Amino acid sequence: MSPPPPPPSPELKTGDAVFDSYAESLSSDAPLLGHLVLYSIFEGRVTRDDLVTWFRELGLDEDLLPPPLRQADVFERVTGPDGVRVTYPLDDPAATGPASRTTRRRRKELEPTATLMIRHVRRDGEQIVRHVVREVRDEKRARLKYDPNLAICTFHRDHSEGSAEGAGGLTIEPNNTAIAKLPEAEQTTVREMLAAIERRYQHRCTYLTSDRLRSIIRQYVEHLSAIRVRPTGGVYFVHRQHAADLSGLRDLVGRFGSDSSFVRVPIPDQDEMREMVIKAFTTSAKDDLDRLAEDIAAAQQAKRFDEAAKLYERFTAVQEATNKHSALLSTSLDDTRAALELVKMQLGGLLVADDGEDD
Repeated sequence: MSPPPPPPSPELKTGDAVFDSYAESLSSDAPLLGHLVLYSIFEGRVTRDDLVTWFRELGLDEDLLPPPLRQADVFERVTGPDGVRVTYPLDDPAATGPASRTTRRRRKELEPTATLMIRHVRRDGEQIVRHVVREVRDEKRARLKYDPNLAICTFHRDHSEGSAEGAGGLTIEPNNTAIAKLPEAEQTTVREMLAAIERRYQHRCTYLTSDRLRSIIRQYVEHLSAIRVRPTGGVYFVHRQHAADLSGLRDLVGRFGSDSSFVRVPIPDQDEMREMVIKAFTTSAKDDLDRLAEDIAAAQQAKRFDEAAKLYERFTAVQEATNKHSALLSTSLDDTRAALELVKMQLGGLLVADDGEDD
């Protein structure tokens, strides 16, 4: 049997068809080490109920489903620092898009601008209250002027019997008197922003964001004892024993729509491929242990002995991963074990110091 062709480089932005072609080129009886896994997740219209149904249909582990959406959390995100915000030139309130901002930067114009933003006011057991504020910056970027309350965004907590944790609803109350004092074009921009807050809140109370879907897939892949092939993530090695889970994840992501994809690249059990995976694991483990050693040293210096338990959990996670991958890859991983022993001694010093402090 002729040797299989080398796998496509994970650095390349290659379509599913290329990877599938490579997979088909491997004989069914070719020894398989595992798969490289790559995925791209984009915004879709996926609800949590959809995920529950699909996990069951595909035989995926339902313990890895995300918790139900909390409406209070959605309100926090939509009205928080990364939520709805609009900036525009005072002489053209409709010019809020990226192209217009790029054009102004290119011309290096200095002009007075206004920003509509949301500011936190108060929080209690019944409500979370935030105001829409208009900030005006003069052309010299030296002075600011505020209209502090163009609208009130309130999240009303639902404490009725049987209501879910974090349940509630959004109300938006425009300050029509304050809005009416603005030029007509700005009034339109303000009302469009308020409508955008409502739309985004309703959308996120129904559908999972691309970030959330991406997190679900990443957590599931990492649950399969995946090894990061690239330090920044995005490309993982998963052992052949999890092939069925990977097949289910691919079908799952295929249902997300919006060009989302999940690709499995089969890796033959050859010396070069095995060395690549071992190197990826030892590099990742070294990075984890280096960070752990730094955190242990910082905890010792600051006498934060209450952190010892969490630090020990991190050490145990690396130790268990080392034992597991040593068995799966039939290698000793001596360098990683040596580094583990050094960190174990350092961690022991923290625990001993904690006992001495208690005395």
